Amino acid sequence: MSRSKHTDPKTIRAGRRLRAPREGRGVGDLSRRRELGGKHKDAGAGPHESQGRARHSVRAVGKSSNAAVTNRGAQRTDAPYQKGWPGLRIVVRESRSGFHHPADKQDILEMLKAVGPVAFYGLRSIELARSPANALISMPVFGRYCAPGRIILFEQSMSPWRLSGLLKGDVARRLERADAVVTRLTDVGATLVHWPHDTLRRFMLEEVLLHELGHHVLQHHKGKRPVRIARTRDHESFAARFAEKHRLALMKGRSL
Repeated sequence: MSRSKHTDPKTIRAGRRLRAPREGRGVGDLSRRRELGGKHKDAGAGPHESQGRARHSVRAVGKSSNAAVTNRGAQRTDAPYQKGWPGLRIVVRESRSGFHHPADKQDILEMLKAVGPVAFYGLRSIELARSPANALISMPVFGRYCAPGRIILFEQSMSPWRLSGLLKGDVARRLERADAVVTRLTDVGATLVHWPHDTLRRFMLEEVLLHELGHHVLQHHKGKRPVRIARTRDHESFAARFAEKHRLALMKGRSL
């Protein structure tokens, strides 16, 4: 079954558009080649000759339609694409006293590279920011996706954390799956969370960043609109599946 280049899977389409962001929509279109071949055949050309002319015509159309656009945007776009991170900015804001950014810029770039083009196609910025002023002391805020194409990873307090109140069971299990040591202090109504070694860094990358990337992938490949294109429940479900899929792939890659 033939497939149009405009209905390619997200992984193929993202890679193609990153490699040639200004490529015309008709470049490499087989239907155009067949159309030109049919015209040459009607004009009396032989089958082999018409096929050769059609192939040459498609190349000519692709080159001529993109030459002007490529020349106009060469100085503006060539350098970012050669670096491999087209249009992506990673902004690092200094953390407050007693806080830190568990994952740095290099960690983020390596994670994006591991996931592949589908992760950073259309992504505009990733910010390592300070915690929002309205953050609850009972539960830290890890990350946030802002359409279109903006991911924020918030600073975290130094380990161990002392949180007011008892963490809900699903939240505690999520942290424990990331190898955090969660201790409930029922007598004082508080929770201690200890992150051994680099477990918090891995949590921010493999849980938080991948989850926010899932939000971006769903949003960007459904029209790139600045408003949510799905209900919150569906958005969260897709992001969770995306993160789990790529987390398992990363674990499998480490074990090889």
